[in-house]
Amino acid sequence: MNEKIYALLDTAKKTASEMRHAASSVGYLARKEAGKAASNAQLNLQILTKQREIQAAYQELGKLMYDKHSGNAPESDNLMEKLEALDALHLEVAELEKQSGRVFVVKTCPTCGAERKDGDAYCRTCGEKFKAE
Repeated sequence: MNEKIYALLDTAKKTASEMRHAASSVGYLARKEAGKAASNAQLNLQILTKQREIQAAYQELGKLMYDKHSGNAPESDNLMEKLEALDALHLEVAELEKQSGRVFVVKTCPTCGAERKDGDAYCRTCGEKFKAE
């Protein structure tokens, strides 16, 4: 009888050890996935922040263009600096999206930035002729 009890206890000990190992593995994988999710959430927040900065830059550029149109443009019209800053923001967003794995390829017109459809020979917004790809 003692041998059966010892065999049963030995089996229970092995099973407990295997369960502990399995639980440890599951815990490791859960921590790893949680880390990935937190990292992606942080990247998404950075992308959203940059997109808001882009919208603010567009508004500022629109006001500057309207002021220029109406003759109320300030002396130091730093339009090129603002456009270059906007380009830099777009590059930052593209890099963040690449890091997060959300890379969307949208073809745009090099002149006005309007979205370009496959097969378009000319821009639907400004009429710019596209180079053959």
